Amino acid sequence: MFTIRLSDGSQIEGLTLNGNNFISDSEVTEATFAGKLAHVTITGDAEHDEAGLIGEHEHMQLVQIVKYEGKWWFVLRELSAAELEMAKMKSDIAYTAMMSGVDLDE
Repeated sequence: MFTIRLSDGSQIEGLTLNGNNFISDSEVTEATFAGKLAHVTITGDAEHDEAGLIGEHEHMQLVQIVKYEGKWWFVLRELSAAELEMAKMKSDIAYTAMMSGVDLDE
């Protein structure tokens, strides 16, 4: 069994793992994760952690949620350094444009 603790301290417990898919008997939605993936801690059965997910993770992203046979299957992934760098660069450009009065949507 695995437990995921989200950034706000909420937990999703009683999870099983199939590859990199967590499986929950309780409903899990996008709202469950919204704004809560900056710091994620995953604990559980290290012996059955083929995907190497146990531990602390920064800047995760929800890849998908699927309801299948009465259970919710979901996948989380950690953003790469390149993705974080690109997001920061886009943010810096948007900020500079705003401060300069430039509309980037034109």
